Amino acid sequence: MRLQVKDVSFTYGSVPALENITFKVSGGEVLGIIGPNGSGKSTLLRCLARVLRPRTGTIFLDGKNVAALHGYELGRMIGYVPPPGGQAGFPTTVVETVLQGRRPYLTWGVSRHDLEVVSAALGYLGLTPLAERLLSELSSGQQQKVFLARALAQEPEVLLFDEPTATLDIRYQLEVMALIRRLATEEGRTVVAVLHDLNLAGRFADRLLLLHEGRIFAAGKPAAVLTPANLRAVYGVEAVVTEAPWGIQVTPVAPATAAEKEARKEAALARA
Repeated sequence: MRLQVKDVSFTYGSVPALENITFKVSGGEVLGIIGPNGSGKSTLLRCLARVLRPRTGTIFLDGKNVAALHGYELGRMIGYVPPPGGQAGFPTTVVETVLQGRRPYLTWGVSRHDLEVVSAALGYLGLTPLAERLLSELSSGQQQKVFLARALAQEPEVLLFDEPTATLDIRYQLEVMALIRRLATEEGRTVVAVLHDLNLAGRFADRLLLLHEGRIFAAGKPAAVLTPANLRAVYGVEAVVTEAPWGIQVTPVAPATAAEKEARKEAALARA
């Protein structure tokens, strides 16, 4: 499924958060959205999920305007996974939580097919032994897998992840990102993920969208986006960038000097 974003802008009151965002991403591809705090990453993802309504611009799924879709239609096409933590509400088991992903399909009750889909999602993520455990009893990494399973139970073609590795330890960061990568490569799903860790972005994403003050500063392959010049301009840091067999690696060295900060402001203005 192809996700197309055309000239999307968004404001919080009178404060602009996104300006004229345009890009495309297709099935089998992982698009990573990166940028410093306050650059508009999560706002953009929430617009894609229709949690927020853009002030201007249009979002298309295979040529269909997302704004015109009914809620159940959108739920069958897009799965949205918020950041880890803060998602547990009433006490629910793992299987009950994953079953929530079937809401776009439910009519009078839960069918055998719904239960089969939930069982398959649990098995895919290795959660079957935990099915009857309370969500609150699980670690952050295990909970994040449960929320991923809930999104898979929707059977969407497009998956949106907001900082999927936040608060997770190194092992679960790699496990979750490997699962996300697998969903694109093996199942042909369209994946968009907001990422803070530049090394994970450089390793697991096919393309990156670098945001700065609500605008696209750079876009393309990780090697073309994660450059010392771009990191200096957007993040205000000096960094060493190397290409390892497993992907692009970024090592921040020091904050940029006053002169370099001024240079990055001029570079940003030149791109505006």
